[in-house]
Amino acid sequence: MLLSGYLLVNKPFDKKYYSRGKKVILSYLFFSLVLILFRIFYLGEMYTPMQWVQKVLDFTAIPYGWYIEMWIGLFLLSPLINIMYHAIPTRKHKLLLIVILFSITCVPLLTNRYGLSPLPEYWVSIYPLFFYFAGAYIREYRPTINKWLGVAIATGICLINPVFNLIFANGHDIIQVAGGPTSAFGAILAVVVFLLFYQVDVKNALLRRMTTFAAGMTLSVYLCCYMFDMIYYPWFEKHFFVSQSQFGPYFFIIVPLVFFSSMAVAWCKDLLFRMLRL
Repeated sequence: MLLSGYLLVNKPFDKKYYSRGKKVILSYLFFSLVLILFRIFYLGEMYTPMQWVQKVLDFTAIPYGWYIEMWIGLFLLSPLINIMYHAIPTRKHKLLLIVILFSITCVPLLTNRYGLSPLPEYWVSIYPLFFYFAGAYIREYRPTINKWLGVAIATGICLINPVFNLIFANGHDIIQVAGGPTSAFGAILAVVVFLLFYQVDVKNALLRRMTTFAAGMTLSVYLCCYMFDMIYYPWFEKHFFVSQSQFGPYFFIIVPLVFFSSMAVAWCKDLLFRMLRL
């Protein structure tokens, strides 16, 4: 979402822009078919053909398909959002917009939990706009952050949950005290990491090619990774799980397995699409 704002903020409102959306839709439809077959033959899920069609249409054929549903709206709105953004007269006003969006979308996701609602939360569902405008602001004004300060902030946020659970929830279900990825801490972490990486000038040709290759595959990796989540996690849980706190180190094995397996499938899909000129 940050990257969308960063890359799309200056895109014009024309037919050429909207024609780019077909690649994402085709990828979604392709992996919907793949996931339906996987859910039928591997997971043993049984639905009627019409129910599977309905799942494609409501973005649940791929259990992580919510992102495509969100993306469609953001993609359609982006040229109009850009007009709104560029019409804001000053940097101070644009920063104020971002602060307000952060306050009404991300902060309540952190504070309003466990039956408590100290802040209004009606607008939390529009959090993609916070990230989009933050990315647009970064593109226009090129803010920077001290490398070591950024690393310290990112590391500190990443340590909140494990340190808290190590002290207070050892042997019990993990508590996500820092909130989810789009709550206040998650939003700050996303912006800080973005600022750290967008300043990096990768000069090594091999590393540039590897990064570009991986970047081109990220959507496909995301759309197919559910298959490998359902293969690897249950297997490791069956053989090694004792408690959530004990199981944590296995994520350093499972996550790379899921990523590289998904990358292989994404590469095959990309090869197929190029052969079919899609």
